Order: sequence, then structure tokens, then C-alpha cells
Amino acid sequence: MVGSMTGETEKEISGLALLRQPATLALARYLNDLRSMVGFQAYLWQMIVKVDYAQIEPATLPNLDNPPGAHSAVAQMDMHRTVLDEMVYCREVNSFLTYLADLMTLIYGKYPKKLPSNKQTSYRFAIERHLAGDLISALAEETVRELTHQNLGDLEEHFRKKLDLVLFTKENDRAQAALSIDLRNIITHNRGIVNRFFVQRNPRFADALGKRVVLGEEESREMLGALGFCARQLDLRAIGKFGLETIEPKFKEPSTVAASDGGA
Repeated sequence: MVGSMTGETEKEISGLALLRQPATLALARYLNDLRSMVGFQAYLWQMIVKVDYAQIEPATLPNLDNPPGAHSAVAQMDMHRTVLDEMVYCREVNSFLTYLADLMTLIYGKYPKKLPSNKQTSYRFAIERHLAGDLISALAEETVRELTHQNLGDLEEHFRKKLDLVLFTKENDRAQAALSIDLRNIITHNRGIVNRFFVQRNPRFADALGKRVVLGEEESREMLGALGFCARQLDLRAIGKFGLETIEPKFKEPSTVAASDGGA
């Protein structure tokens, strides 16, 4: 039986307590994707540094008294860092949207009667997806894609009306998520050039009209971190409401790790 909607005033779990909470398969895939992107960036920069310093031991720090020249791999990578940052940023925002689609798939898979009755698809689409065994996931993905390209508010409304779930419990989180998706769209579909449609949604970028938006490293990290935290909280609400299957976290208590080290 489906429970009632979690109230917006419910206290959020954070810190180590959050790491100990079970997660749906949808969230596990999302978090694994974020971890793989961090690992990719770390490996890439390690290889670049090795090119310039010919390090044999990866743990050895570069000689700061003898930095590489302007044509070094590090300097060249710095020149193209904006492109890499944009790629990573868009990938991680996409991963958040994919998480929402995956979560909807889990819910609809358990409660198929909640699928939107007014969703129109072609016979060919329905038959092909049915034969492939992924009709529900395809409908969920298509719904998220359509709604996010319109407005995040439409996606929120869908979750609230169709699933009785609140996407964001705080207005600041909702505003940050909306901006994150708008930035992803402008980078993906307009080469990062701010247009009037973007300014209409985000007036504070009025002075940047016609210019390429540049994400600061700290601001980008905070925005992506906020998306991850919101996804974690949403996951807990969905688990509590729909009784979704979960994966228990592999979390070692600090005392257990210390004891193991001491006994080695």
C-alpha cells in the first residue's frame, strides 16, 4: 500500500547518518556515475602531470621551483580546462535527470497504474519498447526529458500530482536545481552563449547576454553537490513512501577501521 506524502517540515538526514541510509538502485547508479567522473578527472590530471615531470612514483610532488613551460601538457590543459569542466558539468546534471527517470521507472514498475493515462505515444514506439522489455523505463525517460526542456516546475508538478512526491523541500534547492538545468541546456544547445530565453528565466545574467557563460569551479562544485544531496533526500522519501527495494551501504565505522589498522 502506498503511504502518504512526506511533509516538507520533516527533518532531513545529513552527515554520516546519511551515508548509513539504504539507497535505491537508481540512486546507486547515480552516485557511481559521479564517482566515476571524479576518478576520470583524477586519472587524466595524473597522466598530464607525468608527461611534464616524467614521474616514476605517482605520489611524488612536482618540483615547483622548476615549473613546466607555456607549451607543457599542464599549461595546454589549463587552456582547455573550461571545455573539460563544461563536459563534466553537463554529464553530472544529465546524470541527475537520469536518476529522476530511473526513480520513476522503479515506482511505475511497482505501481504501473500510476503511469500517466494521458501519455500519448505511437504504436511503433509502444510495440518496440514492449518487445525490448523496457516500455516503462522508456516512458519515464521520455517524460523527464520533455518536462525538463519545458520547465523544472513542470517536472515538480508531475512528481507531486502523479507520484505524490516533493522533489525539493527548500526553495533555495529548487532554484539552484533550476539554474543547474538551464545552464546545462545553454551549454548543450547554444555553445554556452547566453540568449534572451535564458535571461528571461535567470534575470541576473542580463549583463551576460550574447556572451559565453563561465562557471566558476567552486560555484559548479556547490551546484552539483546540491543536486546530489537533493537526490539523496528524495530517494529516502521515495523509499519510505513506496517501499522500494534498496541496497544497504557498505559503510565502515571509524572505530572499526582504526581497530583493523591497529591489529595489522
